[in-house]
Amino acid sequence: MNLIRTKFSELTQRLGRVIAKQIADELYAQCILSMDEMQFVLSAKVDQDVARELVTMILKKGNEACICFLKLLENRDPHFYHDLIGQNTIGIDTKKELEDLSKYLKNLYQSPLFQKFNPLGDETGIDILFDLETTFKDPLLWEKDTLNRKKKQLTLAEILNKLRSPCIIEGEAGKGKTTILKRIALMWATDECKALSNYKLVFFVTLQSASDALYETLDDQLFPINSQWQKKKFMDEIWKLGQEVLFLLDGYDEFQADSCKQIDELIKQNPRFNSTVIVSTRTETIGKVRKFGALIVETSDFTEESAKELIENVLVEDEAKDLLATLEDSIFIKNLMKTPLFVVIACALRMGEKDFQMNTQTALFCTLYELMIERGKYKTSKIKKHIVKENIKCCGNLALRGLFDHMFDFRENHLPDIQEDVLLNIGLLNKYTAQRHRPTYRFFHKSFQEYVAGRRLSQLLCSEETRDVNEGQSYLNRIDSIHDITNKYSNLLLYTCGSSKTATHKVLNHIVAVCNKDITINSIDLAEFGVNLFYESSTKTELSNEFKSLFADKYLYINTNNISSQHFEFFEHLPNCLSALEIIKLELSGICESNPSKQRTPNDQISTYISEKAVKLFFNWNQNLQTLEVTLKNFDKLNRQDIRYLSKICCSARRLRLKIKKSAGVTGAITGILESCRNLQDLIVDHTPLCIEDERRIADMAVIRTLSISNMQLQHQPDGLLCGICKLVNIEKLILENIKMDEKDAQILALGIEKLSKLKILNLAILPEIGKGIEYIARAIASSCPQLEELKLSNCSLTGNALKIILKALIYLPTLKTLLLPGGSDVKLCLDALLFQLRKATGLSKLAIKRWNLADTDMIKLATHFRNESKKLEFLDLSNNRATSDGWIALMDVLQNLTKLTYLNFSTENLFTPDSVLVAKLSCVISDLQFLCTMELNNWELDTFDLDRIKKSKNMIHRQEETGVHFFSSC
Repeated sequence: MNLIRTKFSELTQRLGRVIAKQIADELYAQCILSMDEMQFVLSAKVDQDVARELVTMILKKGNEACICFLKLLENRDPHFYHDLIGQNTIGIDTKKELEDLSKYLKNLYQSPLFQKFNPLGDETGIDILFDLETTFKDPLLWEKDTLNRKKKQLTLAEILNKLRSPCIIEGEAGKGKTTILKRIALMWATDECKALSNYKLVFFVTLQSASDALYETLDDQLFPINSQWQKKKFMDEIWKLGQEVLFLLDGYDEFQADSCKQIDELIKQNPRFNSTVIVSTRTETIGKVRKFGALIVETSDFTEESAKELIENVLVEDEAKDLLATLEDSIFIKNLMKTPLFVVIACALRMGEKDFQMNTQTALFCTLYELMIERGKYKTSKIKKHIVKENIKCCGNLALRGLFDHMFDFRENHLPDIQEDVLLNIGLLNKYTAQRHRPTYRFFHKSFQEYVAGRRLSQLLCSEETRDVNEGQSYLNRIDSIHDITNKYSNLLLYTCGSSKTATHKVLNHIVAVCNKDITINSIDLAEFGVNLFYESSTKTELSNEFKSLFADKYLYINTNNISSQHFEFFEHLPNCLSALEIIKLELSGICESNPSKQRTPNDQISTYISEKAVKLFFNWNQNLQTLEVTLKNFDKLNRQDIRYLSKICCSARRLRLKIKKSAGVTGAITGILESCRNLQDLIVDHTPLCIEDERRIADMAVIRTLSISNMQLQHQPDGLLCGICKLVNIEKLILENIKMDEKDAQILALGIEKLSKLKILNLAILPEIGKGIEYIARAIASSCPQLEELKLSNCSLTGNALKIILKALIYLPTLKTLLLPGGSDVKLCLDALLFQLRKATGLSKLAIKRWNLADTDMIKLATHFRNESKKLEFLDLSNNRATSDGWIALMDVLQNLTKLTYLNFSTENLFTPDSVLVAKLSCVISDLQFLCTMELNNWELDTFDLDRIKKSKNMIHRQEETGVHFFSSC
């Protein structure tokens, strides 16, 4: 009793629900606990409360009960028991013992047990064996930032050379994340990679099977069976080694974080542990860990060469040739083979089978599923057919429930209606018993569980039984956001629709209903998902009206390098959906010196640089697109045939938006492009020189509605673009950025603006040499642009006089919604006048008062204004002013009145050290602003405590790509 009493705190902290339940069962069997007492103990919801109630009850029972409890603890968890009584004498406290552990792990990682595996599970009966050393080729990976933008492609070796902890490997299902981590373990074991030689210990951990704590997980998965290491001493040595220990944590998407908080903290609070961590997770769960990642990489597509190499390594020569021939003939199969898992399944199905269907992902899994059932018939021949059928149905229910409960490991209690031998013999489930108190059941891959679940959901939705249909609909109702549709449950929905046209109809109706309710729609993601859903469903034109409701007013993005069978089928069978889309964005990539992978050799017989696939896809006179946005990017060459191809691509759109970016090869060809693309209404040219003929032709485009010219030098001739702007009488949006202009040029521009009575958006940026020319432009705006909705002036030599002219004009601009004003000479003197006029600009939603040298007294004026005015503001930029903490604090006191704010920028030009009171007030303000999603505090000197408080106030991601840059965004 004394031992248990003195160790009471440790027992309640470490006992765990699983061991506590097992001990409680034994104590009930030995009549030490009654049924009511056992149920009372196990009714506690928190693990520590279960342990506390059990230990308290044992103490009340007396010394004999305590002795029995300790014996049971010794049987169930000997390591904990020996820790408790202090009898563990063997510890990892010498250099030799650490070296022995290292040698053991290296031998383990080089053993067939670790290196060789059946990717489809041992229970399937499909004899296919992969070897880490010979089967796979190391993949390329994309380095990404915390805003999920791809930066550059790196090899695995390059990633390891620049490794920062924690490193997060993101990828879709079947993209080879587990194989990458296993390869890292093997490379360490074989001294193949110099960057890994710094690690004394490397632990490969499957998070799906994690135990109650880190030590127990390592013990279950990696340690030799005769290990007798004392837990506390072992973990102390691990933490002492710090960054010389590498944890490879596989499958965060299948990890139950609540069941092993120590591993979760190892990832999310990594600096506290100082160990090196690489963790893999699926794309749909990256949001849970992205903000903690010091290095984020995404698995890239399997290259065609890698797929061929894998096929040749796995199949015998004749079978490999047949599969490679299929690969060569089908665009869809080529795209499918970008995912290693599907290459594996194709190889498995091809073994001994010449004819099998691979036209969709569902068809691939369906063939595998039916093959497994067919091969398992002889093993279940003695079981009645209706029992086998019922078990298969229950397996579908298990898969479906598991997806919605985020469960991928199943216990015996999850299989009450299942006769496990049936599913194990067929291979639908795998059973794992090694080093486990109770067996664990899994599908061989999460994607296969998703397929089985989708197949079952389809059966429920198509059933003639009302009860089944209601159950299926209840699952659909749990998918209640666009994010759920396009990310979390996207594969489930694809496999559901791929299994039944009736189910497709019901799924489409549900998605449209969610779209009508979800205001955070990502139109591009949804449209791309819709194309994949259509292709997977194989419905052709049967559900064209239902699909039209899904695609209405959405954006579809297509890159010429990724045009697939899905796109061709979509264009062919659903022209009504093409017309329903608000915009199709097509990006055409050319040949550029900065993109050597796309360069052609002198021997290449290439007559065009625009993809013929794009022409075949879009050149259909029966289609009528609302708006087509075509981007020409990195074209160092463009010939006459390319212009013909471009006109064929663009001819079916009512409205054409053409973007030309970094394409010196287009210079001189603008005339031919504009004459061929007669439906052009929006032209955006960036980092692309224009010759005088190009400028003249643009100026003659009287029908144009949008013109954006950026980062170039105009010809400055009397018949050039500046002089010709006055002819663009229908223009609604004009953007001139970083164009070399002087004061005289600005006067010419002002004369042109006077003729643009339909102008709604004017954006002039980085025109520092126009001097007093800005005053001419201001007068033109005031006198001639009554419909102006957006006025952005940035680095345009704004003067006090120009600002006064603009302010007088505000009363005549009732539609103005955006006003972005840069600093300039004497503009600060106009602050009172600006605030007075802003009272009348009741529709204003975006305001920037940037680099005005605003001091504390000016911030107080702004605070007074915001207390009662400008409550519709969504965007506020007060960057590069010179207020102290007192001025900012005065502003913080009223910011909560601007309830619609989504963006704040309080950056400073020089280094600024905020008071603690200011940081505290800012944190409170942003937590109260419901819609705020982006904030910039560049040049604020924020320490760890400041950053933690700001991030926690609204669960924000902090990005600091260089010293002094502080960018915060919502998770």
